[in-house]
Amino acid sequence: MTGREHRPGIPKDLAEILLIAGLLLAFGFWEHFPTITPNHYTDIASIFWREGIGKGHHGIPYYDYVFEYPVIVGFFTYLSSYFGRAMSPDFSISMAYYSLAMDIVLIGFALGTVVVVYKLCELTGTDKKRMLPYFLVTLSFIMFTIYNWDMFAVFFSTLSIYFYLLGKKRHSAVSLGLGIASKIYPAVLGIVYLIEEKTWKERLIFFALAASVFALLNAPFMILRYDVWFGTWRHHMTWGIENSWLIYIFDQMDLNAHYASLAVLLYLVYKGIVGTIKKTYPSQASRIIERSFLMSLAWLIGSYVCPPQMALMLLPFLVLMPLAPLWLFYLAEISNALIIVLWFTPQLNLGNPLVASSPVQALSAIRQFIWFIFFLGVLYPGKLKTWTEDLFARIR
Repeated sequence: MTGREHRPGIPKDLAEILLIAGLLLAFGFWEHFPTITPNHYTDIASIFWREGIGKGHHGIPYYDYVFEYPVIVGFFTYLSSYFGRAMSPDFSISMAYYSLAMDIVLIGFALGTVVVVYKLCELTGTDKKRMLPYFLVTLSFIMFTIYNWDMFAVFFSTLSIYFYLLGKKRHSAVSLGLGIASKIYPAVLGIVYLIEEKTWKERLIFFALAASVFALLNAPFMILRYDVWFGTWRHHMTWGIENSWLIYIFDQMDLNAHYASLAVLLYLVYKGIVGTIKKTYPSQASRIIERSFLMSLAWLIGSYVCPPQMALMLLPFLVLMPLAPLWLFYLAEISNALIIVLWFTPQLNLGNPLVASSPVQALSAIRQFIWFIFFLGVLYPGKLKTWTEDLFARIR
């Protein structure tokens, strides 16, 4: 050594994983880019057609117009659309630059998530080779990373768990707050931390910090234009059933489905808590990861809105938990991906993908049923193999 501290480079296996991830993300970028023909639908390009973003006066979300996504999505949407419109007054060209900027941000978050999952594998002693079949080479990762903004929430959620396992609880709380400010569903991880913290003082500090992060990001809009800001939450409170098994019980716009959804979610959360309290775990890490997986499944099964991109939240847990048979996981993935494949084709979705008679909703229910099998498999270890073997025999 000549006075310089030796700093090892990126581990070879991580470099290989990032290269594979980068190639798959490049395909997703090409597949969804709006100026390439043909291209596949993406919410990212879709919102650029709206007033305040790609058309008319370039406004500020939550101030000039109602934006249905939480504040971190709004922040990057504003910056990306500002960049796109600054590059060219032509709508098509500015949309291309906007999409380029937003896609680069999403790819950055996706690669960041890959690194965090890799670190969690190291921390828990999980075989890193599982990252390929259960994370990277999945239809959800390929099709839905550059489709909506769920990767923001997946990154911050995974980072929150990683920090918590390292004992960096303040970092974990900040990450959780950022996750909730990206999408709503990372809030379910708060239940895990509530159980893990030993005293009410520790719980108060943790949740006060997470809530402060969320509040600080939203406070300017709440103060200046509360009604416009609240439009985000009003939008979701009045939204109908979308890709949920509840469509077989309620009409699509029946708001009673919201109460049923909440009841199912709370019941699954309760079962997950009670079931894991009774179990003995080899480590804190295995307990937290398993509980987080159960809470995420509870959200996906219980929610009255479950678009296919939300499946991204399960991928880190499926890497870290050698639970699901690969064939059953891929059956859920195929069902999930076919939702979008059929969604925009009237001949395949039978005219309306949102109604109970559409094959789209059957596919939605199939993947939720498989997720429910995973939920039961965690609570009742040893029985999942029997259930899946019976299911496979029936399918054959």
